[in-house]
Amino acid sequence: MATTTSIQSGHWRITLLWILLTAVIWGTFSAPILLNQVEFPFWLTHSVFILVFMGCIRYLFFLRHSWLVRQQYLKVAIVFLAIWGVFYLVDSLHDFQVFTDEDGLETFLGHLPNADYTSLRNFIKSEMIFFGTGSIIALAILAIRMIISVWRWHNLKKA
Repeated sequence: MATTTSIQSGHWRITLLWILLTAVIWGTFSAPILLNQVEFPFWLTHSVFILVFMGCIRYLFFLRHSWLVRQQYLKVAIVFLAIWGVFYLVDSLHDFQVFTDEDGLETFLGHLPNADYTSLRNFIKSEMIFFGTGSIIALAILAIRMIISVWRWHNLKKA
């Protein structure tokens, strides 16, 4: 049987690996915007969508391998925070879609050549909608996952 120290070491390795993966994904999807010197007004929203999506995916699939597995009160808190978070994410995605419909992405992409403008506009819109929708769905499912985890802990004595 593995010792507590080796288990905790494994948890930290997974955590560091996931942080690195999240940073790579954030960098990959931010690079086209940064490299084209776009003054993107949705940086915070863009980053929140990616961070929430990646964080929720981690705890959805790897909860047993995280520090959170034994933290019952924190899991209950996450359920209530997730309810608020879903509303915040829906509002943020709605704000982005209203901006693209009313003002258009042309307002900050106008300095680019026509070929770059079209592909970058499609990229920004697609990745914001993908990560926005993904983060909303993942956060809602995470709340359900936390409820199931707490129930299992108290009724089945399993992580």
